[in-house]
Order: sequence, then structure tokens, then C-alpha cells
Amino acid sequence: MRNESRRMALCGVMVALGAAVMMAGGVIPVMTFCSPAIAGLTLLPVLREYGRRWALSAWVAIAALSLMLSPDKESALLFAFLGYYPALKPRLDAIRRRPARIAAKLLVFNAAAGAMLLCIAYVFTMPAVLAEYAEMSRALLIAFALMANVTLLLYDRLLAIMLVLYERRLRPLIRK
Repeated sequence: MRNESRRMALCGVMVALGAAVMMAGGVIPVMTFCSPAIAGLTLLPVLREYGRRWALSAWVAIAALSLMLSPDKESALLFAFLGYYPALKPRLDAIRRRPARIAAKLLVFNAAAGAMLLCIAYVFTMPAVLAEYAEMSRALLIAFALMANVTLLLYDRLLAIMLVLYERRLRPLIRK
């Protein structure tokens, strides 16, 4: 019973923290792309302590809360489509060959980003977001896409570093 209470408490706190970060992203304009990445970091303790299934459950909860409550729907959609990446990372890291591992990570990212843009265009019809992209030149859109891919690889590295920091600094405090 004690373990079940600990599990629910940790997951609840991480979901609340992730949702709060997503809400802050709606208040601070520059956080549109940062808040989903920071909220994704809240999945790391859940993933490490209780596994992928619990981390994915926390992702669903944060995504649902963000879609319902966040004033920045673009940021909420970004988390809904890409926020599961920290839970998927161990599977992708298990690919032995480095070029195949990087290609798999970029494929997952680009497929999710493409699906998100299709949903923005055809399901949610967010004209303000579409107008932003329509104003960009083709070269700027390509540069934006390349920069997004580089950012994913940097985020992937950040997740590895944060997991080590969690293991060394925070996990001993949680496991007491």
C-alpha cells in the first residue's frame, strides 16, 4: 500500500508541475516552444521510478490538462504530439548503430511534427498559426525545420544529462 501511495504521489506532483509549466507557457510568449520541452522533463522521475507505462500516463494527463486549460493552444498541441519523447527515448537509445539511432529519433520527431501541423490545418483550424507559417518564405521554413531537428538532438542530449542529475541528486531524496 505504501508503494502505491508513493507512486500516485510522485505521478500527481509531476503531472501538476508539468501542467503548471504548460500554463506558464501561455502567459510568457517566448515559452511557446520551451514550455513543452520543460514539461517533458517532469516525465523523467516517473519514467525512472515506475517505468514507461506510468510515464506515458503522466504525459496523457499533462497533455489533456494543457489542451483544456492552457491559453497557448499551439504549445499544448506541441506537447500533445511530442511530449511523450522522454518516455520513448530509452527505446530509441537501444538502437545500437548511431546513424540508425539518430535517424529513428528524427523520423519520430518529424512524423509527430507533421501530424501536428496537419491537425492544426485541418482539424483544429488555427488561422493565426497558419498565417504565421504562410508569411514565411520557403527558405525560412526550411531553416526553421532544420533548426527544429537540431533542437531535438540537443533536447535528446539534455534528457540524458538530466537523467544523470536526477539519479545522483534527486533520486536519493525521493527513495528515502
